[in-house]
Amino acid sequence: MCPYCKPLYYFANATKLSHEAIPIDLSKGEQRTPEYLSINPFGKVPAITEEDGFILFESSTILRYLCNTRDVPDNWYPKDPKKRSQVDLFFDWFQVGTKNFITYAYSKLPSMAGKFPSIGDPLENLENSLREMEKNFLRDRKFLAGDEISLADIQVLFFFGNLELSNYELDKFPSLKEWKERVLSTSIKADYEKYLGDVKAYREKILDAEGKK
Repeated sequence: MCPYCKPLYYFANATKLSHEAIPIDLSKGEQRTPEYLSINPFGKVPAITEEDGFILFESSTILRYLCNTRDVPDNWYPKDPKKRSQVDLFFDWFQVGTKNFITYAYSKLPSMAGKFPSIGDPLENLENSLREMEKNFLRDRKFLAGDEISLADIQVLFFFGNLELSNYELDKFPSLKEWKERVLSTSIKADYEKYLGDVKAYREKILDAEGKK
């Protein structure tokens, strides 16, 4: 259910990269076990290990590393420096901009809101991020880094699933709404719908527990 992990799962499968997926159950704290902390000392997912023992974490970094070390289609992370810079530019924004997606989604779950506090109004912060995203990355493009789908699009898509499950509509941001539909017209749609189902079940479990208190 991690929106940072889903792009990596999708990318590895879509590009047919040989790999072994090892689930980490965050609800059981498996990301804090000594075994996992020896891989990622930050205690976060995702992370990868290579056969030679090389370890890497942070989803955006992993995605770019895989493009640099595997034979994958050029659209994901273009070799042309100018085109590639647009993917990198989005990733720089993404690290801060999407925090408002998370705080808004969890503001709808009272028991979780305290774990993801927001400075200011969560809705206002979210819409500031959406406005920045639409204005700066979709000004004259079909996708976030150009006219072809790239790592930038799949990296952020699953965060929109959290907004969808929070009943937030993108009507104020027509270009973003069209972008989302464009991305979901690709093979990622199946992964996105599975993500929605998994997170919806988790949210319902939380809301049910809150209702019994």
